[in-house]
Amino acid sequence: MGRIVFENRSLADRYYQIGTAAVRMILITCMLFFCLAYDSTSADNRYLMTGTVRARALAMGGAYHSVEDDFSAGFYNPGAFKINATQSERRFRLFFNPAASAGAFYDFSKYDYDFDRDDELTLGEALLSASLFLKGIAVTTPNLDFGLGLGEEVIDYRSTAVRSGRAVTVEGLANRSFHSAFVNVKIASPVSIGVAGTLYSSRQDGKTILKSGYTFGVILTPNPKLNVGIVYNQMPENFTDARMELESIENGSVTSGISYHFDDKTIVAIDLRTVNKEDQPTSREIHTGFERRFGERVALRAGYYRKKETNDDVLSFGIGILPAWEKISRYSKSTRIDVLSYSLVLDKSSFERRWHVLSLLLRL
Repeated sequence: MGRIVFENRSLADRYYQIGTAAVRMILITCMLFFCLAYDSTSADNRYLMTGTVRARALAMGGAYHSVEDDFSAGFYNPGAFKINATQSERRFRLFFNPAASAGAFYDFSKYDYDFDRDDELTLGEALLSASLFLKGIAVTTPNLDFGLGLGEEVIDYRSTAVRSGRAVTVEGLANRSFHSAFVNVKIASPVSIGVAGTLYSSRQDGKTILKSGYTFGVILTPNPKLNVGIVYNQMPENFTDARMELESIENGSVTSGISYHFDDKTIVAIDLRTVNKEDQPTSREIHTGFERRFGERVALRAGYYRKKETNDDVLSFGIGILPAWEKISRYSKSTRIDVLSYSLVLDKSSFERRWHVLSLLLRL
């Protein structure tokens, strides 16, 4: 009955209701972020605000190699990358993160993101700041999906030591980042394969180093509720640790994953890292993740894994605000990437280090 009443309202009333709900969710998320970001003497807080695609995966403990998604899946398993709402639909999309661009404009004048110590915002810095606004492009056809992801920061505790406690900064993105292009081919209804090419960038000794790597991924769907993913990652020299911090993705490693949808609102996922090697720091490392959607717009997440090399426990929690202009249903193959998401990762036995991941992603 409530749904019928809602559909009979005027278009203006519907937009007003959607806008009011979105504002409330944004305020709640921002309050949660700043409360959890309080810098205590017992924890070292680190912040990631320039990215667009990894907050959901990190909140689910990195157990993301079998989870279908429209943009972020391309960075974990290109075989799971899908942006079509129906099997026959063609679509072109642009992805934007205004928070990354705004943070860069703020950061340039203080920390010289372009490595030119002029203590002022120059034209070159302004252009670089504006370029961070566009974070991705995606194209879909009935049989093939193509995506391009721009400017994802390498999560590295050592390289971000100087910015501990700074929430708004793009310094880490300037020092180490990567860009990915991924293609997904739908062989048949239960099978999709994908490949991603990645360009890694690092600033060392006053020079920029560029290296390339690649990822192969497969998604198998034995039944509508079950996904099985297999992914192989190859990383270049000087960047073999680019996906190790929090993600535990090693060079030359095979990761397998399984995810089960109890219903269209609940996902449980398990990943097994580096199954093709026995003597690596992440060999047979188990990552678990959980997500539950409440209503149509809010998703809560949690994850856990134990680092095999150190036996440290890593706990993660997250909240995501889903787009209000699309119906979210795994079974109708609708896209579902967050508009706004926040994740908290408790590292080093959950006391010594806290990562705050805030992602804002707008689509056109």
